[in-house]
Amino acid sequence: MQMNKFLLQKLNFFKIFIFSKFLALKRRTHLYIYKDYNPYPKLSKNINLSPSVINKNYYKGVTPKLSFEHSLLSKEDFQANARNKIEELISLRKNLTVTILNTQEYVFKKKYIRKRMIIKLERNRYIPVETLELIKNKNIKKGIMVCLQGTNSGAHLNFGETRMPADPFKVYAGSSLAIQAADNGYLAVSFDRIGHVERREVELQKQSVLPVLDISLHSLALGNTLLGETVSEIYTLIKWFKNKHNMPLWIVGYSSAGSVASVAGALFNEYIDGICIGGCIGPFQDTILKRGATAHLEINECVKWFDQEILIQLMAPRPCIIIAGNKDHIWPYSGARIIYNKSKNIYELYSSQKKLELIEAFGVHTYYPELMWGSVNRHIK
Repeated sequence: MQMNKFLLQKLNFFKIFIFSKFLALKRRTHLYIYKDYNPYPKLSKNINLSPSVINKNYYKGVTPKLSFEHSLLSKEDFQANARNKIEELISLRKNLTVTILNTQEYVFKKKYIRKRMIIKLERNRYIPVETLELIKNKNIKKGIMVCLQGTNSGAHLNFGETRMPADPFKVYAGSSLAIQAADNGYLAVSFDRIGHVERREVELQKQSVLPVLDISLHSLALGNTLLGETVSEIYTLIKWFKNKHNMPLWIVGYSSAGSVASVAGALFNEYIDGICIGGCIGPFQDTILKRGATAHLEINECVKWFDQEILIQLMAPRPCIIIAGNKDHIWPYSGARIIYNKSKNIYELYSSQKKLELIEAFGVHTYYPELMWGSVNRHIK
């Protein structure tokens, strides 16, 4: 009797197993043929259950509270107030400090000096930072160029190194920002942002698929933001580099790195002399709010307070170079043009119109090194 019951349980489990495999095959077939799988009851065309449709109701009625166009303040007072508010929204930390734990320096590719430092910013917060400069330019440099990578395989791309399958394509497209900066006479600074690659999450029992989702949501639970943590580290590092070298300091980056650079540039006017960013500018509702979240840039109530033109307006009167591909499917040139047009007025009031530049690139969401360095070099004397 016991044996029969045991065999019956095994048989039922086997049937369930086979049926689950059938459902899996059915799902994969539908996805392959129709690019979608929806086994649920059909709804009338005027009913949509997607949560993003709910949020659209709220986006449409929102007018950002920070608006230079409608402000009665002077341009300087508006910028000061806006910076304070954004620092509050992202939970910026200004109490981190630089302690160098160890340094390695060596000749790289026979023509560069590459240095790697392990820096402690606070208890349990460590960051590997690398610099690159031409050997022949060791004592004479144009300035400091902080080179940020976007949602890529890591800061090693700044040095033209290939460690992941997609890396050769990235390097071919122009990801070697540190090498490009050094070749143009700058001291290049490179590091992985918190939650990325070398600094990815490895301690949690179960990590999320998106590399920064855990640190992003856990930061929100503490009343902080991942963007705030990232920009706080940038603030600490650029302050240290600027004080040490006393040279012009710029930040360059594409995609999510450009977004981070635009926030840092907007806030830290005393340390950042200019930015060059690509594939990251456009109205929020037409760009990041149309896509699935990447967890890099989420800020509580940011849509209620500002749109992207505020970040560009806070760059004035310093140089701000925007590169946008006319075939960029994420951050199209048309959106960058909207933000550029909304930002021109404050640059005109500072009599620095030529320091705000929008470059139309004829291509997709990628790197444009010739456009970047040609423009950067024109602005840095």
